[in-house]
Amino acid sequence: MTMASSSSSTPEPNLNARVAGIRARHQDQQADHVEHHIDAGIKAVHKSFSWRNRKPNHIVDWVQPNAPYHEYVKSLVAAGWTNLLDLKNYMSSADTQQGLVVSIVDISDDGKQKRWPDLNNEIDLDQFLKSTPRNDAKVRLYVAEYDRCPSSTLIEVLGSSLKLDPRFFQWSIWRKGHVFTPSQRHRAPYVSLGFGILTSSEPRRTDAEKFKAMVYVQPDEDGTGWTGVILFGSCTKYIVSARVLTPPPAFSSPLPPSIILEPKSLRQLYLESFEFMDLTQALKSPFYTISNILRLNCFCWNQIITAIREEDRFINGISDTSIGHTEEIKRSLSVVQRSGSLGWAGRGEKITQDCHEALEEDFKHLVEQTDLMWQAREKMAKIQQRKSEGRWTSLTNAFTYLFLPFTIISGIYGMNVSEISGSKANPDIWQFFVAVAGLVILMVAVLSISNWIHLRRKHGRAAGLKEILSFAFGHDR
Repeated sequence: MTMASSSSSTPEPNLNARVAGIRARHQDQQADHVEHHIDAGIKAVHKSFSWRNRKPNHIVDWVQPNAPYHEYVKSLVAAGWTNLLDLKNYMSSADTQQGLVVSIVDISDDGKQKRWPDLNNEIDLDQFLKSTPRNDAKVRLYVAEYDRCPSSTLIEVLGSSLKLDPRFFQWSIWRKGHVFTPSQRHRAPYVSLGFGILTSSEPRRTDAEKFKAMVYVQPDEDGTGWTGVILFGSCTKYIVSARVLTPPPAFSSPLPPSIILEPKSLRQLYLESFEFMDLTQALKSPFYTISNILRLNCFCWNQIITAIREEDRFINGISDTSIGHTEEIKRSLSVVQRSGSLGWAGRGEKITQDCHEALEEDFKHLVEQTDLMWQAREKMAKIQQRKSEGRWTSLTNAFTYLFLPFTIISGIYGMNVSEISGSKANPDIWQFFVAVAGLVILMVAVLSISNWIHLRRKHGRAAGLKEILSFAFGHDR
């Protein structure tokens, strides 16, 4: 019986162990199955979000096969031009530009313009540059707009196709540090303009969106024409017409047809301004061709300065506003005074000189108005400071007057006078007041005499009694 019972009980632990092993393997399989589903779900979510954040594959996945311009910048940095290091690092990321729009305009020597269809990505721009010659056009303009900074792919396409100076792009990517000396900058074939535009998206009515506009003028090797690259670092729409850049027609003359004002970017406004220009002068004077960009610059800054002055007047004080306006306006003035760049052709042309004189007058007036505004704000700040100090003085005097009776009473009862101490050996209380009154009269007399002598020596005149007493009692003269 004992053996039978032991033989019947021996397999039971083995059976339990086998069941536990089967359950463990089943649980592991379930865990692996769940983990597989979780990983698949996470990958699907990542794929979904990455797709939403990406542009179409033919744009994002496109990278120039050899990136010759980037290699050129790398070689320059390796050779010692460390002022291009930021550009080299910036171009290391092959990204594309959101909101990119490139307009291309050809201008012939007879003033006719041909507007090509707008391009919205770097691939189409690269294909256009490689496949579309200028033919009879003497001037070709590439006018691009984007959000803040040009993409590395846009820099690669423009730089390699047009053989542009890399310092132009270094200047456009908002990097700090030395780029070139003033003499080099003034003679370089490109200029930079700081723009400011009032926008309703800002929290305050006087705040402005600031960005750069870059202009590059590259003459042809044979000297028969030139190519212009104009980059606007903003896609913000502005409700204004390009007609504000020109004087209105006379009262009795025919009027142009009415238009519906729609929000337009500075790129669109600049291209519309060609309607009011003599494009036969474009070949002779690059400065005249881009003069309406400077007029738009002056108009936008004038709108900002006017808004600040109106806001100051509305609140009867100093409004909160962004700074740096005066510096940007003066930089634009210096560009006008150089007629763009000292390296541009046509500086001696009459149309260039006429534009130079008109724009210089406009920007000098704007600089004067800006200086007057800041002078008025400084005076207002001093007045507010005096008012603030006067309020603190009044508050201090109020506390002084409040505790003055307690001080007087405690002072009187603390004196050793006969009326309080009861001792005839102490002086009477009237003697104390006589002494105080005499001391006050003596101090007033000394201050009055010193003021009289001061006015006599400084201004050569005798001061009146009211003026002397006002000084002695601490009133403003």
